[in-house]
Amino acid sequence: MGNTHYSIATVLTAFMGGLALGSYLGGRTVDRKSEPLLVYAALEAAIGVYCLLAPAIIHGASPLFQWIYLHYQNAYAQASFFRFLVCGAILLVPAAFMGATLPVLGKFVSEDAEFVGKDVGGLYAINTFGAALGAWASAFVFMRLWGVGTTIRLAAFANLAIAGIVLMFFRGRRLAYADGPEPETPARQEAVAGKIPFVLFCFGVSGLSAMIYQVAWNRIFSLVLGSSVYAFSLILTTFIVGLALGTAVFSRICHRFRDLLKTFGVLQMSIGVSALLALPFLGKVPFFNQWVYRNWKLEFATVQWSNFLVILALLFVPTFLMGAQFPIVVKLAARRLSTLGRHVGKVYASNTIGAIFGSFLGGFVLIPWLGVQNAILCAILLNAVFGAALLSLCPGLSANAKLYVLPLALAACAWGGNAVPSWDKAVISSGSYMPYRIGDLDAAVEKKNKILFYKEGIHTTVTAELAITGNIFLRVNGKTDASLASDMRTQLLSGYLPLMLHRNPQSALVIGQGSGITLGAAEQFPLKAIDLVEISPEVIEGSRYFSPFNHRALDDKRLRLIVEDGRNHVALGGGTYDVIISEPSNPWISGVGALFTRDFFEMARDRLNPGGIMCIWVHTNMSPENFKSVAKTFGMAFPFVTMWESIVGDDYLLIGSAERPRLPFEATEALLADPEKGRDLRRIGIHSARDLMSLMIMDRDGLLRFAGDAPIHTDDNALLEFGAPEYIYKDERGVLVRQIAPFVRIDPEIARFDSLAPESQKRALDEILSARRSESQVAEIKRNARIDRLLDEALEEFRREDYDKALERYQEVLDLDPEHVLTYLNMGNTHMARQETAAAETAYKKALDINPHYLFGDVALAKLYISTGQAGRAAAHLQQVVARQPADKEVRLYLGLAYAAEKDAARAMGEWEKALEIDAKFALAHYFLGIHYREEKPSLAKRRLEMFLDLSRNEPGNQKLIANAQTLLNRL
Repeated sequence: MGNTHYSIATVLTAFMGGLALGSYLGGRTVDRKSEPLLVYAALEAAIGVYCLLAPAIIHGASPLFQWIYLHYQNAYAQASFFRFLVCGAILLVPAAFMGATLPVLGKFVSEDAEFVGKDVGGLYAINTFGAALGAWASAFVFMRLWGVGTTIRLAAFANLAIAGIVLMFFRGRRLAYADGPEPETPARQEAVAGKIPFVLFCFGVSGLSAMIYQVAWNRIFSLVLGSSVYAFSLILTTFIVGLALGTAVFSRICHRFRDLLKTFGVLQMSIGVSALLALPFLGKVPFFNQWVYRNWKLEFATVQWSNFLVILALLFVPTFLMGAQFPIVVKLAARRLSTLGRHVGKVYASNTIGAIFGSFLGGFVLIPWLGVQNAILCAILLNAVFGAALLSLCPGLSANAKLYVLPLALAACAWGGNAVPSWDKAVISSGSYMPYRIGDLDAAVEKKNKILFYKEGIHTTVTAELAITGNIFLRVNGKTDASLASDMRTQLLSGYLPLMLHRNPQSALVIGQGSGITLGAAEQFPLKAIDLVEISPEVIEGSRYFSPFNHRALDDKRLRLIVEDGRNHVALGGGTYDVIISEPSNPWISGVGALFTRDFFEMARDRLNPGGIMCIWVHTNMSPENFKSVAKTFGMAFPFVTMWESIVGDDYLLIGSAERPRLPFEATEALLADPEKGRDLRRIGIHSARDLMSLMIMDRDGLLRFAGDAPIHTDDNALLEFGAPEYIYKDERGVLVRQIAPFVRIDPEIARFDSLAPESQKRALDEILSARRSESQVAEIKRNARIDRLLDEALEEFRREDYDKALERYQEVLDLDPEHVLTYLNMGNTHMARQETAAAETAYKKALDINPHYLFGDVALAKLYISTGQAGRAAAHLQQVVARQPADKEVRLYLGLAYAAEKDAARAMGEWEKALEIDAKFALAHYFLGIHYREEKPSLAKRRLEMFLDLSRNEPGNQKLIANAQTLLNRL
């Protein structure tokens, strides 16, 4: 079914539906039995047997999933419906058995209606503690050590063992009241009997809100703590531990509460309040990460403990209160022991059904439409409203409390929700969970970069950011997946190299869009059909900002865009290709490791046409053993394999095929010499076939010798899923590079000569053999280092006001890199310092020609127009920018200044107010609003100017404005 959120939600819905059905039917059934332990033993045995058979059943369902995929690939609703039917058929039986165990055992342990909350609640707490242990141990112990299959078998044998123990030691144990009179129901429980349907409905709403919290918390924590399998395990474990402790504590004390309805209502409202109090701190987790990395040892175990502690600190209280509800509701609903199973089943089923709707509503509606933070606020609102509704039904609550206190409490919750500041998008998406990117958090705080795109979708949170250098980088859940900087080498080579090695490619499959650079490179070949498979629609949207650099790849008429899990498409799609390019995100991200297993490589190999080629990207941010495992696994899947060094010590390409691939020497030279077609590769320092060949470092024989006895990576052992996340916190790339070095060998036989004369062929081969490893990249590194030195020198000359020398240095930079955007911006600023406005305008416009999304250039050009009395041109230009980029505070600020210069104060202040909506701490917006309010609204002007001074204390460069603000304040 794939790793999409749709697939996960389908499985989860089918599973929880089975739990709900099982609890309902199990409760009704056990009330007619006098020996519930026999029923329980049968359920555990059935679960164990079914789980042993489950892998075979799932494998047997593969043809059904393939049929659904092929027939309803473009019809999501129909495909989801049929997938749900298949999942339901597979999961309904074991899930129903699991759901039935609670009412069945609850029937056995309860002997007194007065203490039914204690008995059933305690049982539920034990079960939930077990679930928490399972959520933790499955990721950190069992699957990590023994793989998926063995873990499933161990769990199944545990179920069978439980069934055996029950039958062996407890057979014949009957209900305490089975042969005698049933204990009387307490009178106070009978008093609320008519309200039980509403109580169950509210408990269902509680399950709904709990799943909204779970989905939303999962999304924000995956953004600030990473998307590894361990992060997901810790989030789930913490959530379940809170539930278990809440149930355990309240099951012991629930018999002390005389007004259970009131207690339930207070718990509901308390959940909302505690979640509201935690909400602002969720956006501060990146700063906790920074503190940990700077003060603690960067070890995997240490970081996991710190992650657990921060999750526990933020989620414990609301999850504890969620768990506390169960024994209260059971005690409210279960009035007679003779029907205890039925009532416990109804309670459990109502909450589970609510959870099903909450999972759907949170993941598919609230987060895509409103965002993660607002989804949490919606859940808080549900808790507050239904908590108040329950309290309004309490006979023990005074009329004044119902009339005045409850509305005030709701109003306070609404006010609190509105008062919580929005999370800083730059901060939460800075990738602070990666120690080597912790500097990005400082840049986010200082607002050095501009956010071009930010979207919280169904599957991921995607951000496109612009640096002043002109680099655009795409982050997926905080992890940078694509950029216009060093990533360009891998992005371009992944597209060009496999297609250059193929004799006559007609079709290609690209897995993973990222920036679209790889897709655009593939489209430069005369292919007849290109399939792009991308799991996240938001990545597709974000990649539009790379269109000027990827040949507008998404507009190619040959392209078929498929929003799906890449592995699922390869497994079920049925089509075949001449070239398959797999360039997913990092293998440490949960689910991505499945694109590096033997199972996937063999599936992809079977999807290749005769003579077909597969190319995968793999990086070194993992253990040397894991890297060797990927290399060996790929090498064993194809008869002919080569490894290419895209970025020394970082990125490598593995290319496999059934036939020996050959690089056409003459065609390669012609392509690189072409002014347009060779432009992409020349920009990464590849000017000749020799440059390209210097990147090839191993053939299959060398690769397998290098890999040695490394284990094969399979779906079952999931080595990368559980091993790669450790290497977010430690770096052994140097070790790996040293281990690679003895096996490096450029194979000249990979070159194919079609028309070159023998003597010319010999000279070409000699030239290739004389190439040093990755020499083209070494030259590029030296070029970039020289550019950095020249920029530093130019900046120093500018500070000394030696503008001629500064411009000379900038021209030297452009001689090395004619498309260096920052240089054009700096040249424009230098010309402005010399009052050469025409030359400055030309430089700014050149920067925008190269990168149309370069907002720094837009602002500089607008400032030029305003300073030269062309406010109308500034306004016209920035209006166009706002139309495509409405959320940039500087653009809004200078658009306001342009309006102010045209004497349009109302529009000017409107733009400055919008700038403050984007960033409430934007000092300059406060300043200009204070200036313009000083005549008509002096008190408001005073507040704005005071805010400006408070925010500008530590900001250099605003001295004149600070002095002016102080002067004005003295007059107000």
